[in-house]
Amino acid sequence: MGQVERVYTRCPVCEHVFRTSSVKGYTTVGRESDLCPKFPGRQSDGSRLIQHHVTMCPACSFASPEDFAGLDLSFDQRSNIEDRLQEDGLLRVFRTSPPPWLGFHAAEVCGQEQGYRARDLGDLCLRASWVCRKEKEQPFESTFQLRTVRYFLRSLEHEGLHGRELSVTTYLVGELNRRLGRHREALNWYVNAERTIEDEGLAWLDRLITRQKERAREQAA
Repeated sequence: MGQVERVYTRCPVCEHVFRTSSVKGYTTVGRESDLCPKFPGRQSDGSRLIQHHVTMCPACSFASPEDFAGLDLSFDQRSNIEDRLQEDGLLRVFRTSPPPWLGFHAAEVCGQEQGYRARDLGDLCLRASWVCRKEKEQPFESTFQLRTVRYFLRSLEHEGLHGRELSVTTYLVGELNRRLGRHREALNWYVNAERTIEDEGLAWLDRLITRQKERAREQAA
C-alpha cells in the first residue's frame, strides 16, 4: 500500500481538527484506457489509494485536493461553501455514511465556489469514477463520467488548453464517450485528439488512441 503518513489538520471552513493521512511511495502496474491507475493487490486497496488524493472534513464535508494547511479562504468563501455543502443533495443523503467517492464530489462542490478551472473540476469527477469502478458502483461511475465529459468540453471551449493537457483532455472525452456507449461520438474525438499531438513524448497517447479508436469502430458496427 505504500508508506502512510498520519497528521492532524484543521478545516478552514468550520475549524474542526481531525486526523488525516496520505500515502507515499506506492506502486502502480500500468493504467487503464481512461488513465485510471492499476495497483497490485485487491481493487479495494486501489480505491483507498485514489481516495488519498482528496481530504474531506468529517464535520462539515469541506473537501479539497490540496492540503488544508495551504488554503486561505475569505469570510465570504467560507460562508458560501457552507451553504453549498448544506444544500447539496448527495451530501444530504450520504453524509452520515459516506461512500468512497463522496470526498471527490464534495471537493467538486467546494471547487466551484473557489473558482477552480473546469479542467480541474473534471479531474475530480474522473477520479470519482475510478473509485466507483473499483468499488463496483457502476451507476455512479457512469454519472461521474458524464460530469467529467461536461467539464472537459467546457474546458476545451473556454480555457485555452495546449500541449499535453489539450491532447490528453481531448482523448479522454473520446474514451469516456466510448465507455458510455456513444461509440460514433467517441470516434470523432479520437480523431480530434490525434490532430493535437505534436510532442514526441506523447507517443504513448498516440498508440492508445489508435487502439481505442479501433475498439470504438468495432463497437459502433
